Amino acid sequence: MSRYVLFVELINLKKDTEIKILEYLKNNNYVSWIGINAGKWSLIFDIIIKEKVDLDSIINDFLNKFSRFVGDYIILNSKDVEYFPEKMLELNTERSPHKKAERLKTDKMDVKILSILNDNAWSNYVEIAKKVGLTANAINNRVKSLEKKDIILGYTLSLDWKKLGWELYGLQIKIIKFDNEVNEKLVSYFRKNKRVIFYYKYSGGVWDYDLGVIVKNSEELREYINEFRTSFSEFIKISDISIILREVTGYKLPKGVFENSF
Repeated sequence: MSRYVLFVELINLKKDTEIKILEYLKNNNYVSWIGINAGKWSLIFDIIIKEKVDLDSIINDFLNKFSRFVGDYIILNSKDVEYFPEKMLELNTERSPHKKAERLKTDKMDVKILSILNDNAWSNYVEIAKKVGLTANAINNRVKSLEKKDIILGYTLSLDWKKLGWELYGLQIKIIKFDNEVNEKLVSYFRKNKRVIFYYKYSGGVWDYDLGVIVKNSEELREYINEFRTSFSEFIKISDISIILREVTGYKLPKGVFENSF
């Protein structure tokens, strides 16, 4: 599967227009994370699809319905995404580096199990077994195999950062001086820094990285940006900064992913 990220500027909004747009996106089988933004981009959402032609179809349908409310938009191809919700709890949890992505063989039963766990990671093996027609022991073996293959990378929670006292900002980063080690240094920094709760790496777009940064207030944001620039100003430029007001949907795979074989 491939992940694309759309940044959309909304204009001419009426009272219920944004609600209709959000409902449309929430019901789309290929739309994953959706965020409401303050800044140049009003709305950001992920699309996860198998074929590039599917992306064209989704974008065309979206624009056919809502083009009069779209001032501008860009589409970026995301090559890598990591999310660190434990940092909202101020925990320092070290993670192993990503392994090189490779296509792994799964069958329809694996996909059914993944779909159930994607909806609710707390589903127990007895419940899953009843839904798919296997024994609980067979489910256990399949889940362990999916974990061993790194198809299931882990289990996490969707946390409300506002209720934990955080503000969430998006920083769009452009690499201005390429070096063989720059990307490795940046990713290592994103993973270890207590303020970065997610990053996206793009290819062939207007930005190279997109960061989600949690802070208590704008003064902490300023301190973070100064610290980041001190470490990386020779290599990067911060192109844009925006505040993410709300997550409409959290980080999980959309239903359409499970309609395609892996």
